[in-house]
Amino acid sequence: MMEMAGAQPAAALLLWYAALCAVAVLNPLLLARTRRNHPPSSDPPRKAYQQKMFLLALPMVFECSYRSVFPSLYLQRYTFWDTPLNSILIDRTFACVGEITWTAQIALALAHVDGEVTGGRAWVRGACALAVLLYVVAEAVSYYNTATTNELWAAAEVVVDALSWIVLLPASLSLSYGLRHAKWTSAKIFVCVFSVAALVYPLYNFAIDAPMYLRRYAADQAAGKQYFAFVPGLIDAAIRRVPTRSLASWEGDMFWMVAYFTFGAWSSILLVCAPTTTPHTQAKDAQLLRVV
Repeated sequence: MMEMAGAQPAAALLLWYAALCAVAVLNPLLLARTRRNHPPSSDPPRKAYQQKMFLLALPMVFECSYRSVFPSLYLQRYTFWDTPLNSILIDRTFACVGEITWTAQIALALAHVDGEVTGGRAWVRGACALAVLLYVVAEAVSYYNTATTNELWAAAEVVVDALSWIVLLPASLSLSYGLRHAKWTSAKIFVCVFSVAALVYPLYNFAIDAPMYLRRYAADQAAGKQYFAFVPGLIDAAIRRVPTRSLASWEGDMFWMVAYFTFGAWSSILLVCAPTTTPHTQAKDAQLLRVV
């Protein structure tokens, strides 16, 4: 594979990569600790809920660790290592599974808390299902932009990502309001934190992420870039790599990678606590904030 020419890796780039590798080790340890601190309940329904949350966390934690060691930029075909393990298509596939299960984890927790607080409202269940469906659509769009290398579709993907969180915001705000006088439990912590996240994450996507991709798209258009068709592009993503240790190649994406592989994974790990309002788990609630 082609190696980009350039000077020795910048110290900032090596520090960034070392931090990612540390995260790759830390995240599975945090998951194991959280699971140990929150063992399965003797109550069958709660045990089933806990098990689902744990199983849904596994793909997200794995993909964040894997992609921390083997970072890549899909459309440019940039990779940190020249190995098939750093294949663009492998990265995209792990991300697809992890992001869908992460969204399902959030939706399941929100629906569960709503069931405990209100008995379960149809519109909340519908919003949770729609959020997961929107994320599936976003993943399909991501495969398309990865194959074609068209940055316009990358912008479309992050917009759909944002919409999947926006549809959950009314339910989260409603539950936060409903629990405003309740004691602090894992459920209350979850809905309050998620309400903030469901505002901040879409704003970031709309204000920063999508415009970045649109600027790249405009530059590609000005340069007369030719795009792949879908199937040839998938093949290219599977086999072509452009290994680079140039800071200029990575610096535009370093922040979101760090945020994703840390806070994204940690949120999935925290959800293994299986947010609940029920009294028999309140003794464990204080541990939630001490996991990370």
